[in-house]
Amino acid sequence: MDMPSPRELWKLAAHCWISTSLLLLGCGKTNFNSSEQNGNGSNRAGTDANANKGSLPYGTPPSNDIKQAGWSTDIVKSLVDGLVKNASLPGPGSQAVTGGADASASSEQSDGLLWLPCRENAADGGTFPSDFYANKGSKVRVAGEFCPTVRIAGDITVLFVIDHSGSMEGAPNEGPNDQTINGSCGRLRAAETLVKTYSQLGEANVQAGVVGFSTLARVQVPIGGLDSMQNSLTADIFCGSDSKFAFTNYQAAFTVAESQIAAIAGPKVVYFISDGSPTVGGLDPRQAGLNAANALRAIPDVTLYALFVGYSAGKAGNPQSYLEQLTGNPNLVRVTSSAVDLAQAASTLGTIPIGIDKKDTQALLENAQGSQAVQIESLVARKDAANRYIWTTAPFELKGNLNGADLNKLTVSTVTSKGDKLKTVADITFHEK
Repeated sequence: MDMPSPRELWKLAAHCWISTSLLLLGCGKTNFNSSEQNGNGSNRAGTDANANKGSLPYGTPPSNDIKQAGWSTDIVKSLVDGLVKNASLPGPGSQAVTGGADASASSEQSDGLLWLPCRENAADGGTFPSDFYANKGSKVRVAGEFCPTVRIAGDITVLFVIDHSGSMEGAPNEGPNDQTINGSCGRLRAAETLVKTYSQLGEANVQAGVVGFSTLARVQVPIGGLDSMQNSLTADIFCGSDSKFAFTNYQAAFTVAESQIAAIAGPKVVYFISDGSPTVGGLDPRQAGLNAANALRAIPDVTLYALFVGYSAGKAGNPQSYLEQLTGNPNLVRVTSSAVDLAQAASTLGTIPIGIDKKDTQALLENAQGSQAVQIESLVARKDAANRYIWTTAPFELKGNLNGADLNKLTVSTVTSKGDKLKTVADITFHEK
């Protein structure tokens, strides 16, 4: 017997449906040449609003997994919308970070959503071919990821600035926010996670140190080789409180940190971990802390990250805005409700950040009728992964001929803060009915 063509195989794959657990359960009864659909319709690229169009629209291949490219099923659409709106995927640890995106784009505003996840460690996202079957005038969206990588060679300095105020272990009416249990704590686990990341940078010469603070600040581990830092990953250095009545002095913490790295050349990355807003330091502790952070960031090649533990959504006094002022970049802040989330939150920060700006990102659609710019509707940094950016286009119309198959090529390109050029290409063959 004759083997089916690749397109026929994709049509067969498009019949399959998935449960809400993302498990592929089987193939339902579907006939794309009539209005008969399977039980949940998740093989269609369109929404329920398109049900009256019969078998159209639909796209192949279908994407049943957020890690796979293709025309999104209902579940993947929901996950993509979550990435755009909340900058993170749901699941374990997703509540450990806050600060969502301001995007309001929804895949429900189009006849289909083509999802293009990034290829890890690839500057060029490659070309993804697909087919889309729809009536004339149908509009689609394309959404995807850029995941630029940091190429670090030479010297890099890492400094941990660790809060040892009373509330960490438990003070009157406060905490405990990061209690020492079985010889460890969230601050220590976060540092272990980051040190491991730096130890895997084969071409980099990494040195590190620790500044501890509460009412006052001091150098706990002078800046030295990474091997020495690994030996200092102990509860004595990273856990505990100076006393039950130790206050929180950001000004002192950042001033001592500045003294440690001001004369060091090369990239310098500071990880600041605290559980409370400043309570002492100058006449206005918050402003004094901000001034000291600004002075620290004024040193050439300094990146300041902030990890906060002990804030739950809905409580008064959300520290997010203040921490964003300290770091100068909302993408460099993570706020956790529990100490058990600190290590996971630290892993999403990464090493040296790479920025991508919406204004530097363009999309171009090319087809038989010519070329036109497509609006990039949103571009947001993920809060659950380091140096990963989600972009979405505005809905755009595919061009074709009745009962014909026409190529619509969409190229999305950008340039990073490091000057690297990235691009991804979607070759959409439009079958107009």
